[in-house]
Amino acid sequence: MNNLRLKIFLCCICLSVSVLAFADGGFWLPTQIQGKIHRMMKKEGLRLSEKDIYDINQACLSDAILSLSYEDGTFTPFASASFISGEGLVLTNFHCVMRYLEHISDAEHDYVKYGCWATKRKEETPLFNLQVNQLVSIQDVTADMIGQTEGLSGAALNKQINQNGTQVMKTVKKSRGIQGKVYSLFGGQQYVLAVYRSFKDVRIVAAPPISMGKFGGDTDNWQWPRYSADFAVLRVYANDKNQPASYNKNNRPYQPESYLTISGKGVRENDFVMIAGYPAQTRRYIPSFSLDKIIFQDTQAEADIAKIKLGFYTERKENTDSLYSYYNVMAGGAANIYLRASGEINGVREADLISEKEKEEQQLMDWIQDDGDRKKRYGEHLLADMKDNYLRLTKLNFTEQMFQQVALNGATVIPFAGKFEKLIGIARQNRKNMQAAMKGEVRKLKALTESFYRDFKLEDDKEIMKKLLAVYLERVDTVYYSSALKKLAAHYPETLSCYVDSLYQHSLLHDRQKMLAFLDSVPQVGVDALRDDPLYQLALGFYFMHVDKVVRQKQNYQGKNMELYSDYLQAYAEMHKGELLPFDANRTLRYSTGKVKSAIPGEGIKYIPFTTVDGLMARKRMFTGDSDFSLPVRFAGLIEQKDFGTYWKKDETPVCCFLTDAHTTSGSSGSPVLNGRGELVGINFDRIWQGLASDYKLDANKSRNIVVDIRYILWVIEKYSASAYLLNELKIQH
Repeated sequence: MNNLRLKIFLCCICLSVSVLAFADGGFWLPTQIQGKIHRMMKKEGLRLSEKDIYDINQACLSDAILSLSYEDGTFTPFASASFISGEGLVLTNFHCVMRYLEHISDAEHDYVKYGCWATKRKEETPLFNLQVNQLVSIQDVTADMIGQTEGLSGAALNKQINQNGTQVMKTVKKSRGIQGKVYSLFGGQQYVLAVYRSFKDVRIVAAPPISMGKFGGDTDNWQWPRYSADFAVLRVYANDKNQPASYNKNNRPYQPESYLTISGKGVRENDFVMIAGYPAQTRRYIPSFSLDKIIFQDTQAEADIAKIKLGFYTERKENTDSLYSYYNVMAGGAANIYLRASGEINGVREADLISEKEKEEQQLMDWIQDDGDRKKRYGEHLLADMKDNYLRLTKLNFTEQMFQQVALNGATVIPFAGKFEKLIGIARQNRKNMQAAMKGEVRKLKALTESFYRDFKLEDDKEIMKKLLAVYLERVDTVYYSSALKKLAAHYPETLSCYVDSLYQHSLLHDRQKMLAFLDSVPQVGVDALRDDPLYQLALGFYFMHVDKVVRQKQNYQGKNMELYSDYLQAYAEMHKGELLPFDANRTLRYSTGKVKSAIPGEGIKYIPFTTVDGLMARKRMFTGDSDFSLPVRFAGLIEQKDFGTYWKKDETPVCCFLTDAHTTSGSSGSPVLNGRGELVGINFDRIWQGLASDYKLDANKSRNIVVDIRYILWVIEKYSASAYLLNELKIQH
């Protein structure tokens, strides 16, 4: 990449100029919502000023938008949320915190089945390992990141950029709970430094029972109509100086700089909405050959494996009414992946996106060829070079995908066995303090072992391994087989089942007592019993082959791939000068805009944009006896008696959910949905199946996200819950 500075400068110019309308959606950084983009949003219905949305010097809307992550996982958020009171109340989705509710449940308190309703602040229960992150500032650091990179390429370029990034991070002012990260945008054309405040004392205040929070269960996942009361209320606690702190009973509610006002007026069809959150990843600019391999190879393999798991766990569903039984959870997770992957595949195929991108790419190459300066800057064979390099990566990417699906997310014994590699490594080192080091590692592994075998189901594990190993052996090149896997392959397919049974039968890893006995013997006897264990060798073989044959080889092509992709994006931006080109999502705070809107997902089908409690009850009656569609008796009674509380007008039927055409993706769950005045009107929680290809391109008829109406939430809290005290903290605009 010669002339790197010039290219970034040109890109910045191109990306800052807007077209006449939001024709294809997009995710916008808070710092981008200014000038022409802000004026465009105002024409669509926004009533906030630029500084209302983001201002580093005073409280603003962006201060109220949050991400959820695992503790110390600030930069890999799994969901979004928002502050809704001056006393640290946080609103997100039920499904985003359901795993935490299960963790705090016991025989006497099933918070998943019956809900979790604190009646006063003393009853607000900590959710350990959950972290709430708030944006402090975001700034462009492109000039700092590209310093001294003129004329560099490949490893030298990456090294210099990494060094520059280290220097940029040194500018982050150290303070309690403050963390920062540099993010690359538009293929490395721009860089921003985002600084976050991270809270670790997070407590559950209110959450409905799963029958309400996940009404429709996995049957209705990715579907419309929907009726889920998919919400949960948390509270962030801080120390006596209003600073982030670990859990302490003496901590007090955090007082945020800004929190959302709630609208009690609802929305109507074609109303403007804005969604703010931390979307994970979109790929709207990838070339045709990349999209082809990602969708029809990697995603297809993901769908195939998820289908196998879905069938397996569905067959083994326990005879129980619990929606959170082991087999229901596993089947639900597999169904979620399968439907999402299938939706992406079908969406790309039906929209013929591969052909569409090929035409765009030909136009781009013609545009480059038409100008001598452009040919010099971008090269006459830019796309051909990209394709050649990417195809070398394809096999590696697919193998990595299969490693994740089969080894990491298949038989649970494989990732469990991987936890013992450090202990084996200590024994190999033969150092002076080896005994002490081994004892320390054994203590950690004993706790891990006890935890693992509480949920370990031997027969299930064996069967899943058999099914997924068959897929791996059929689809992955033998060059990526470990010696242990080659032994297993010799038994495929005739005697694979018997061989796997034998592996488990003769392994320490299938039995809790044997593993604990092994750990007790380690300091004196050593680790040979596990190191030579054939099942352990099979598990470790996956990891070592992945590192040696996949990760290291990928490094040889990824640098070149990123250089070429950066050139491609720059050329694309220059050719589309004057158009609005939003950045792809990358787990930074983004805003998307749209309308409350119906959908036409297929021929002869139209989805109206609202559902009501009348439909909820009809669905309950239609599926009588199906636990996915049960409701608490008392809640059903409120509907039958038309006891709709404060937030609905007389003779008004409460709305449950509504559709919008704003852009969302993974990570957008829990995002606040706002009206033009920035008031909270709902929480985003899902997309419709027919529009799941929106990560690659939005479809005006099909791309819809699903929102739970905030008035539905308020009503549930007021009339059904025991947590009505929290309503006094909310600022509600009637």
